[in-house]
Amino acid sequence: MNTSIPDFEFLPIDFFDNNSISFQRSSPPLVSIIIPVYNQLSYTLNCLYSIKRECKNIDYEIILINDNSIDDTKEYLDRINGIHVIHNEVNLGFLKNINNGVKASKGEYVLLLNNDVIVLPRLLEELLAVFNNQYCVGAVGGMAIHPSGVILEAGSVLLANGGAVNIGREFFPDDPRYHFLKRMDYCSGCCLLLKRILPDNTLVQLDELFLPAYYEETDLCMQLKHKFNLDVYYQPFAKIIHFESISYNAEDQERKQGLIDNNRIKFYNKWKAVFNQKPYGLKLNANYLNKDYIGKREVYLEDYLSESALNEIERKDTIRQKVIVVLKAKDSLKEEKIIELQKQGVEVLYPYVTKNERKKSFLSMLKYAFAISDVVYTKNPFYYSFYYVIKFKIKAFG
Repeated sequence: MNTSIPDFEFLPIDFFDNNSISFQRSSPPLVSIIIPVYNQLSYTLNCLYSIKRECKNIDYEIILINDNSIDDTKEYLDRINGIHVIHNEVNLGFLKNINNGVKASKGEYVLLLNNDVIVLPRLLEELLAVFNNQYCVGAVGGMAIHPSGVILEAGSVLLANGGAVNIGREFFPDDPRYHFLKRMDYCSGCCLLLKRILPDNTLVQLDELFLPAYYEETDLCMQLKHKFNLDVYYQPFAKIIHFESISYNAEDQERKQGLIDNNRIKFYNKWKAVFNQKPYGLKLNANYLNKDYIGKREVYLEDYLSESALNEIERKDTIRQKVIVVLKAKDSLKEEKIIELQKQGVEVLYPYVTKNERKKSFLSMLKYAFAISDVVYTKNPFYYSFYYVIKFKIKAFG
């Protein structure tokens, strides 16, 4: 299987009986990692172990809220040095646990993190880089990947009825369409980095309107965007493995969907004035995903991209103006340059292999790019001709 996911191993409970985990408290920490927990001890221990392994260059604290678990969670957590554990005497649910964890935190930033995730290399560095390199940043989420190797979420968008859609779901992490820095409507709370103190000097808190759970982090992102004029970013270079909904068995799925449906209505009613404005719609397509860009959407296309073209792209605000680079092959440009462009917010397209082992060709990448662009920059007359053919077909047939 063609995938860029690093190898990871899910360790059994026996491993932690013989290999203790400990953390060194940072004072003051830069990041407070808030992890709510209810049972599922093996996932919690693997999550903590991955943090210990991968988060070595950032000062952080871990605040773990044990929501009255009935398995051996309390016994195991009390053995771990260097973490702050809050043991609830009654079950409070995800939303209240996050709020209590934030109240107990001391970091400049808080990272909301599910216990059913495995942290992959450079997670904190890549999330923090967005705050350091961009302006008006409210929150940053990463790429959530299922253990089977497909994307669960590459950022999320909202529809005009308050419905939420995870972008990239069930596609491959190697798909270049989901591998560039981008502003989004929201990112899920399974891995979301925020400033602990909001611009009005209040503490980050989730709205208890959405008790016990669902839509609370979506609402928080809407507050950041529409109350504080801050952006929510999707950062593909920050990756986690997410086991997703492990706390729900088959009998709980109906209840879960009921909570989602009820809170969607509450969410829509709270933000109805925003949804009644453009650019929110009900039809999800490539153009809808590019609704937040301003100005002309540009495509740069050469057999080998020139230094002058690269310099021109690097001078653009490619977070707010859509810029696409289409390569004949991934090795047409040095990998470090591709990564540099992607971190700048440029969508770099090239042939790749899908999860079904089908090759997405250079031609298919051209069609995709041309369909959502307003202008193409190229010295090759064939590409110009092909561009206008695609545009003619779109105009004629929709």
